[in-house]
This record gives sequence, C-alpha cells and structure tokens, in this order.
Amino acid sequence: MKNTPQELHLGIEPGVLLQLQLEGVRGSYKGTLVGMERGLYLIFRISPIPGLKAKLGKENQITVRYLYEGTAYGFRSTLLGITDKPFRLAFFSYPENIEIVNLRTQERVSCFFPAVLSLNESSWEGVILDVSPGGCSFVLDPTENRDTAGFNIGDVVLLSTQITGSSDPMILRGTIRNIRQREREVTLGTQFHGVEPPVIDAIMRYAESVRKFAATARK
Repeated sequence: MKNTPQELHLGIEPGVLLQLQLEGVRGSYKGTLVGMERGLYLIFRISPIPGLKAKLGKENQITVRYLYEGTAYGFRSTLLGITDKPFRLAFFSYPENIEIVNLRTQERVSCFFPAVLSLNESSWEGVILDVSPGGCSFVLDPTENRDTAGFNIGDVVLLSTQITGSSDPMILRGTIRNIRQREREVTLGTQFHGVEPPVIDAIMRYAESVRKFAATARK
C-alpha cells in the first residue's frame, strides 16, 4: 500500500546537507533542510548562487538526494515559493514517495584507485582495492616505510582519490572499522559518512558498471 504524505517518513532532520537537481537545469545545487511540516512542505536554505532565483519558478520539479546514518534517500518535489528576507529560503512540497538505499549493505566491487589517506597532520599514499557507497578497503603503500602503529579502530580519516568515470578528485570521509596487517602490508577497512551525494552517485555508477561487465563476461 502506498503511504500518504502524512504517513511518509523521510529519515531526515534539520541540518542535513542536500543535493538539489532542477528539472531542465544542468548541474546541481547544495541546500540544507531547516524545517518542515509533515505532509505539507519542506523548507530548504539554498546557497547564494547568482541567477538561481531566476531559474526557479513555481511548478519546477526538483530531485532531492541526501545521506542520513548510512542510508541514501531520494525523492521528487515541486517548488512552492522562495523568500530572500530575512533569510534565503525555498519552500517545496512534501514528497508522496521516497527511494531508499541502505549503503551499509551494498556489496563492494574490486578496483584499483590510487589514493592518499590523511589522519590528523599525517598522510599516507596507497590504493583503494574495493569500494561500495558505504565504505572501502585502503592498502598502504609498503614502500613508504612509514610508521603505521598510530591507527586505531574508530579513527576518522580522509581519503583523496579519483573514481573512474569522474573528472574531479574526490574526498571520502570515513571511520576505520578494521585493521589488518600481514608483514609490511596494512589494510584499513573504512565506513564512509558525511560523503556528499554526488560522490556517492559516482561510486554507485562505477559499481554498477563493474557488475554489468562481470555479468557480460560470465555469459
């Protein structure tokens, strides 16, 4: 049975970063949820982008994507109105349905992405050997001869890399969930969090392309 807007739970709270894609407009915009009335409307604070207000008009369809506690959400909405005073806010209709993807249950796919891991004031070069929208395995370059004793479960790290099919470098923020060491090889298993939706989209596209290739190769 389809939920009514009043029954639909978005899994979101004020302060969550959103990716906004306007129908018929290239590129995406950032916004932040600042409030809502369940079943009626959502209120977003939109970044001050020159000319954005002219691109927005009533009945504009918008696709909203966001991450919350390891789950990716997406829905379509309609612009209700915009105000600039006292703050720049946009009002959108409450969605009638929502797509949900649990990133923590996504199967990882093999890859070979050179990356740099940063923790506090130190950094290590290495390679991401598998990835999913929820996390990855990072192997430190054994030739660096750097001290790896300082890693601990629960450390928050940043990984700078470039996903195949994406033109720009990406920053992946994650928490170390396991540490494996075999002779000089150290592998860190990380769980992503606070990663922006466009980055998650790039990872999901890459993972899907790998699965399609693997399925074709097996035929």
